[in-house]
Amino acid sequence: MEQSSSSRHTLTDEQLSSYRRYGFAFPLDAMSDDRAAHYCDECNALEQLLGGRPRTVEVRQMHLHFPWAHRLCTEPAVLNAVEDVLGPNIVVWATELFAKAEEDPNLWIGWHRDRTYTGFAATEATTAWIALAPSVEANGCMQVIAEPDRATSQLDVPQARRGGRLPTGTRPKPDVPDDDIVNVELKAGQMSLHDGDVYHGSGANVSRIKRVGFAIRYVRGDAKPIQFRPTAVVARGRASSETFDIVPAPTVTDVEPALAAMKRSATAHLDAMLENVKKLGA
Repeated sequence: MEQSSSSRHTLTDEQLSSYRRYGFAFPLDAMSDDRAAHYCDECNALEQLLGGRPRTVEVRQMHLHFPWAHRLCTEPAVLNAVEDVLGPNIVVWATELFAKAEEDPNLWIGWHRDRTYTGFAATEATTAWIALAPSVEANGCMQVIAEPDRATSQLDVPQARRGGRLPTGTRPKPDVPDDDIVNVELKAGQMSLHDGDVYHGSGANVSRIKRVGFAIRYVRGDAKPIQFRPTAVVARGRASSETFDIVPAPTVTDVEPALAAMKRSATAHLDAMLENVKKLGA
């Protein structure tokens, strides 16, 4: 649902044109440096509670259990940008922490499209990737492929979706011109938006600056998942309780129970994504 220029909140004509043509737009201002630093501290503290360097699959669905994570998802500037591409009725379907420690050349994210896992059409969902610390090429910023025909593209890389840790520290590269690979470089407090058809991944952090990215999966309130009735929190407007299991925002954090509940939610969310992959035959 494209917003008219008169009702648009954040995106310029150029940014919205980029999003419609290529599926991504950046850099967008999300919050002040101070607020980004505050949320970064919360993410670092959560990592410590999970052992120091948890896997990404273990650090997700924070918005269901930690008030600070819900506040991050409902930052006005973030929701304004999301409304420009999805319309006024928005739910938070998932959150994920993508952190890369300093000088870790063997951790990278394989090339993939989110639609394969989410089970929503690209027009029904968008991901806000918020940089809580600087995200640049040297510390493994997200990279995207500029594909006008991304919805029907057959572009793939053998074994490129494996991601993770490899002894060699190597990462497969798509068979596209280098100019088609875009580094989504962001300052702390900035963000990008990308839809489910964008082919993307990220390299390793070979710098001395930790990369801390908080990804929020927003979905239109009237979206139709391919299966299940996903748990969601309404971020703005309204949503259908027939297709979503609408739950309230967390209000009080007792750390140990919240942490245990988040682990259960993370497992359930991962299981649902794997089932979506099976259903789509990916």
